[in-house]
Amino acid sequence: MNNLVSLLKRHDVFFSLLLISIFLVAAGIYADRLHSRYSQRELHSSMLSRLSLLRANLEGKITSNAQLVQGLVASISVEPDLSQEKFAGLARHLFNEQSQLRNIGAAPDLVIRYMYPIQGNEAAIGLDFRKHPEQLDAVLQARRSGGLVLAGPLDLVQGGLGLIARIPVFTDAPETGNPAFWGVISAVIDIDRLYQASNLPDFAREFDIAIRGKDGLGKDGEVFFGATEIFEQQPLLLDIALPTGSWQMAAIPKGGWSAANGEQLLFRLGLIVAGAMILLPLIIIGKFHQKRLASEARLNTLFEMSPVGIALNDYRSGKFLEVNDALLAPTGYTRAELLNLTYWDITPDEYAQNEKAQLNALDLKGFFGDYKKEYIRKDGSRYPVKLNGVVVYDASGRKLIWSIVEDITISTQAERALLESKKKYQQLVEDIGDKFVIYSHKAHTGVLTYVTGGMEKIFGLNNTEVIGKSWDNLINWLPDSREQAYGVVSDMIAGKIDFFQFEMTFIHPNGAERTILASCHPATDEEGDIVIEGIVEDITERKTTEHALIAARQEAERANKAKSEFLSRMSHELRTPMNAILGFSQLLEMEKLDALHLKYIKEIKNAGVHLLALIDDVLDLAKIESGRIDLKLEAVALAPLLEECMALTGLQAAKQAIAITHADCTGTVLHADRIRLKQVLVNLLSNAIKYNRAGGKAHIGCSNSDRPGFVQIRITDTGKGIAADKLAELFQPFNRLDAAYSGIDGTGIGLYLTRQLVESMHGRIGVDSKPDQGSTFWFELPVDSLPSHAAASAGLPPTAPLPSPRNKQVIVYVEDNAANVELIKQIMIHRPQTRLLTALTPDDGLELIRRHHPDLILLDINLPGMSGFEVLNRIRQLPACAATPVIAVTARAMPDDVETGLKAGFSAYLTKPLDIEQFLKTIDGFDQLRNNAD
Repeated sequence: MNNLVSLLKRHDVFFSLLLISIFLVAAGIYADRLHSRYSQRELHSSMLSRLSLLRANLEGKITSNAQLVQGLVASISVEPDLSQEKFAGLARHLFNEQSQLRNIGAAPDLVIRYMYPIQGNEAAIGLDFRKHPEQLDAVLQARRSGGLVLAGPLDLVQGGLGLIARIPVFTDAPETGNPAFWGVISAVIDIDRLYQASNLPDFAREFDIAIRGKDGLGKDGEVFFGATEIFEQQPLLLDIALPTGSWQMAAIPKGGWSAANGEQLLFRLGLIVAGAMILLPLIIIGKFHQKRLASEARLNTLFEMSPVGIALNDYRSGKFLEVNDALLAPTGYTRAELLNLTYWDITPDEYAQNEKAQLNALDLKGFFGDYKKEYIRKDGSRYPVKLNGVVVYDASGRKLIWSIVEDITISTQAERALLESKKKYQQLVEDIGDKFVIYSHKAHTGVLTYVTGGMEKIFGLNNTEVIGKSWDNLINWLPDSREQAYGVVSDMIAGKIDFFQFEMTFIHPNGAERTILASCHPATDEEGDIVIEGIVEDITERKTTEHALIAARQEAERANKAKSEFLSRMSHELRTPMNAILGFSQLLEMEKLDALHLKYIKEIKNAGVHLLALIDDVLDLAKIESGRIDLKLEAVALAPLLEECMALTGLQAAKQAIAITHADCTGTVLHADRIRLKQVLVNLLSNAIKYNRAGGKAHIGCSNSDRPGFVQIRITDTGKGIAADKLAELFQPFNRLDAAYSGIDGTGIGLYLTRQLVESMHGRIGVDSKPDQGSTFWFELPVDSLPSHAAASAGLPPTAPLPSPRNKQVIVYVEDNAANVELIKQIMIHRPQTRLLTALTPDDGLELIRRHHPDLILLDINLPGMSGFEVLNRIRQLPACAATPVIAVTARAMPDDVETGLKAGFSAYLTKPLDIEQFLKTIDGFDQLRNNAD
């Protein structure tokens, strides 16, 4: 019977083990499947997370580069006629460390005229997309789409791969108001730098990656990165969105999916081992013993793996019964050594009283802590610990202490370092210097609670005297400063502002007025009250310096104004006698004089013209050096201007039998001031005639400069040339080299003035010359383009001269200079149909005008007792003369004077000395207008 019971028990045990084994196998298979799915899902999720970051990097870098170029497109849309320098200045800011741009080109009308950087890309300047069909399609696609078109990656001529971003540029057409196609901007994105900036090489070391979609064709495009086979291995696919189109990225684990599943075998092996570990204890010692072992294993694991020290001590003796590694490590003892000691043995004697207090708490409450003390290491050194403990009992009822012991060495050191840092900072604040005071005061009362050591230097007050007292009672603020401070503090109390900086002025105890710069912000003190904290800086010396600078600037402006007034007066005083000299010379030329006297008159006239040119050059020079010259930079067609200059110098050339020729400069347009450019050309052409040999030649040439965006104009003569050692002196003012002794008229400032004018128009000038071979003076100016309507009108013929008046005409001339009055009288002798009435004072002139109602009034501006402007206003108040033309005839010839006169209401503005022919044409023009009105 016992054998049967025993057999049944054995069968029961076998059956239980069999059931457990079957369960373990089933659980293992289920766990294996779950693990396999989880691993696959985790792998895909991990790869997706990582590759999504790569995709975001690529999309972000491409988009950021495109947006940089879009900013340049916006700038060109606003200013389509910008220069290369302006284009380079705009583009330069796009080439920073965050961009991968290689170069940027702009092609107005599909021809590349702008490029940055130019170095290494010179060959691209002038490329016409219409002559390159392989690029024209992409350009036209960008124009049709109205947005960015991305091409590539492509092999670049300069080496490497690049993405070509083409963006159309549209401007507002003034005729229709609709967008007009300006051209296209092409930007090359360096693909290798793009890969590096997106960390693609790092990802490629982690995964097998391939990318396709060349020219933004997505999955239908060519593979341009990685191996094509990757797309055939069930890869993880991600679409990379581009500004236009997309790429498709495929990725698999490094070495393939099979290599990534290698840990599955290890997991299955682990399942087998775990099952064996479960079954073996059951077979050997049974269920009860297995549960006991498992419980003990879990407890031991928790005990040993804890990062904080754990100790079990005997309550009565204090002996260590068990410790974990975290407690054992900092003591320096071995486990056996420490288990032979009590906690009293490793506690310094000075903590004895504290230990007893903790034991009393343990008796009363059943626990103790937080409690900080020190332990003694085996080597005698100490380290700080923090303890918490409870009373426990073992199976026999023995009373034990279960303690958590935390090594706080690092945190204690951090606290000490923080305290030291705080002390250093406090010392730094105290030593900030005597020009600064750091302070804190109560917001509502102004009572100071803290100040640094600069109080005595800035305010003349001792630090100990001011603590606990109000700012307002300590310092003699100026009323405006006090009110401003009250307002700032009130706004901070109300929460309206978080920071404010302002200046305050006060009277120092020594009687001096001083200024500080206060910076402050609201805060809360330990009591919860609002305080104002900040720093004040003594800026008295700085304000003194600022006032001195302002005074100096005002003085400079006053001096500049005085200089302008001097130039205006000098121009007037010099031109007034010149009017008589040149005017009477012109009249005498009209008389029937013998050849000798006519020669004398011409000499007088030529000397007067030369003196007038000298006056104009000196005044121009003064204006340039003072920075007051006004330039109107615009598109100027060169060919018509050359014709005008050749006509002006034709008579001079004919006298010396100089043949002047010029190249075909049709279509050449410069960005310059037309009047100043004409002055430069006439000066250089006049020199080429003046310093040429009799019967010589002068040639004007134009061509593109070596500097992109510039045109070079050359004036070549066949004169005697200039020695190389003299060239450096050529553009110096009042230095005529050897010409001063040649008998040829000149001032010595013409070339200096010419250089100043060219450089003020953003150009440069130079000379090439060899003795006995002639000279070539050249200058370069930026290119420009004419508007369509301007180009169509550039070749219009000059206006036909006005016919002489046929009807009788009454003219009143008001002038205080008798010589000038006599000149006009002599001119009018040749015009019997004109009746001239003259007055030497403004009052007499107004009386003549009231009495005779003239057809035309000639009016000087500098008159005694009343200016010409006042006389003009009074004339306009006379009903009969409100519309009578009034012409200013004055020696005030500065450009500002002319502009002021025309704005004041003068019908025309003629400057002295008079050009008699131009003077008569002006009078006849108003007479013809009167006749047409009649």
